[in-house]
Amino acid sequence: MDQEFTIQQIADAAQLTRYQVEAWISRGHFKPENPVEPGKARKFTYEDAIVLGAIAEFSRLGLSPAVVSMHTTQLRFREGRGALFVISMFFRQVSATEANPNIAGEIDLTSGSIVPTAEVASIVADPKVRAFAVVNLEQLEQRVRASLGIA
Repeated sequence: MDQEFTIQQIADAAQLTRYQVEAWISRGHFKPENPVEPGKARKFTYEDAIVLGAIAEFSRLGLSPAVVSMHTTQLRFREGRGALFVISMFFRQVSATEANPNIAGEIDLTSGSIVPTAEVASIVADPKVRAFAVVNLEQLEQRVRASLGIA
């Protein structure tokens, strides 16, 4: 899709304010595909709108944009991978070593993945998963397309 959009158009598609989009760009939470050209307004892509929409949805669920943005790169390569974008927090058991004798125990990690609907049950059933949040990419894409006027 080669169409280009303004910052206001993608902000509207993600149901955000223009200020929120600008703040997330300046803080490094959202990295648009197109670079800024001196003296011109930045142009955004459909893929930018999808990534921004996913960050916004997870943010509404209480996840920090800083955490979500670590997992959004894969959204640009989602074709055929599934309908749901899942970010989960799980723990990993770590053992003490001679160099770090005080590090034994559990550490929390986050993981982001795009999965088919049927795989969500395996994430829920995993005893190492402490929490997770899910965004329906099909619904997100429908909303973004409608907002941007894409058939």
